[in-house]
Amino acid sequence: MNKLKIISSIGWFLMSVVGRTLRIRVINFVDYINDQYVYSFWHGEQFVPFYVNRNMNVVIMSSMSKDGEIQSGILEKFGYIAVRGSSSKGAEKALVETLRYAKKGYKVAFAVDGPKGPLHKVKPGILFISQRLGIPLVPLCGIAKNVKILEKAWDKYKIPVPFSKALIIYGKPIKIEPSDNLEEKAVLVEQELNKLSEFAGKYAWSKDIKEYLHYHPQPKILIVQPSRMGDIIFALPAVAAIKKQYPHAHISWIADERCAGILKDNNLIDDLIVFDRTKVSIPYILKFYKKLRANNYDLSIDFHGLFKSAFIVKLAGAKFKLASSSTNGMRELSWLFSKEIKPEKQDSHCIERHFAVAKYLGCPEDVLNYSITVKNEEIEKMKNLLKKENIDLNKKIVAVHPGGGWISRRWQTEKFAELIDLLNEQFEINVVLIGGKEGGASEKGLNEEIILKSRTKKITDLTGKFNLTELMAFFKVCSVFVANEAGPMHIATALGVNAVAVLGPTNARRTGPFKGNTVIIQKKVECQPCRNRTCTKVDCMKLISVEEVFEAVKKKLF
Repeated sequence: MNKLKIISSIGWFLMSVVGRTLRIRVINFVDYINDQYVYSFWHGEQFVPFYVNRNMNVVIMSSMSKDGEIQSGILEKFGYIAVRGSSSKGAEKALVETLRYAKKGYKVAFAVDGPKGPLHKVKPGILFISQRLGIPLVPLCGIAKNVKILEKAWDKYKIPVPFSKALIIYGKPIKIEPSDNLEEKAVLVEQELNKLSEFAGKYAWSKDIKEYLHYHPQPKILIVQPSRMGDIIFALPAVAAIKKQYPHAHISWIADERCAGILKDNNLIDDLIVFDRTKVSIPYILKFYKKLRANNYDLSIDFHGLFKSAFIVKLAGAKFKLASSSTNGMRELSWLFSKEIKPEKQDSHCIERHFAVAKYLGCPEDVLNYSITVKNEEIEKMKNLLKKENIDLNKKIVAVHPGGGWISRRWQTEKFAELIDLLNEQFEINVVLIGGKEGGASEKGLNEEIILKSRTKKITDLTGKFNLTELMAFFKVCSVFVANEAGPMHIATALGVNAVAVLGPTNARRTGPFKGNTVIIQKKVECQPCRNRTCTKVDCMKLISVEEVFEAVKKKLF
């Protein structure tokens, strides 16, 4: 064994020992693990990337110098394929050999500022390979929090101090087209690498969450609001503000299988993660845990404030964990897992309570934005469906939803029937009943009761026939929506539908429809607000007359 091989063996051993002691956080690697890329990094910041990406079929170029031979020996012991050559010597041969490996499917990596610098100036070789193969280039940076810098070395090589925290971060892929100017692309790669280097060397360790998110090339934010249609709607304005403040952020949202349809195709969300309650088991939870942890979230926001959302927060393990004070504050020990951000006023609406998190993150108060849209093709499909149900689209549609999760929130079925009769007797309109297939708290059968009690019987019953995507499309077609306080009412409000909300025991200031084109009808009684879901007295609902609801609908119709 010659001297250089001995030095390589010693170098490999020392790097292995130090590498094992590092607490390394890997950011964004899950996005690139299964595809072929050309990786680029600066000289002097090689230690952490070399250690993290070992034994992964990566081809890397090493110079023809003695230092390059030592480096090649270390790289090969870490499972890399070392190709000898550099921009100053043996470049053509090395590039040809690298291309040959890349065509076989190997990943390629380069220290892009060459073997002798100048420091942090991109050489053209890596851009040529990326362009020639049509493989995107991915900039990356890996630095330990505590390092020993070799000041006399031209590349200011950074050696991690054992047992330090360390970070490796992957930037967004850069596609180099055949027609691209390589000099211009070199400047872009330099800019991206410098951003990564600045973040990894300084801001990644910041405890200031706004500073961290601002300088992070692509922070990953996880929204935890898994269930209840209204609660998801209430969280949307805060998420819209966060997306506006941090447009470079990648936002994921966890919702259960009942409510995920509300968020389908939402432009605020990069990744909609469905937590299917019907499949819950230990293997399912473990798989879900691995998926969340692989994403290495930078920030989780718990907008639910209950045990199940806190459990998801714990599974995700984000660097920063925030939570809104929700409707009634954080409950069921959820406050143990996230930092609660309280609103300025305790009697704030749930939307304002959630928005307190956005303000904490530096988002300015903006025009209310639910950012909920319905595609034109979904609307056309709904019109065709309604035609099949013999609904005349030339006439206005009044939709009625008599259900709701709480029995105490429901207006009496005989009053809904009387309202429908009045509408049919005075106007040439379509009246449509909607609702869930089963519904909560014995909601099933309300539609049948209303039809039975109606004198006119001029009702189209579409109860149980819409999924959430179809429901939103239906709201875009109907003229007025009449309902108790429940998820569909909040969706209609978010979509700007003309609506009349019949409210009973709850505090409309905190959980009622928020702005939009919704008029609220509610009577004040001594015991209000209350949270008695099964109250049979329900004076607050009984006091609401058919005539006043009819007048409100009439004003919305004309």
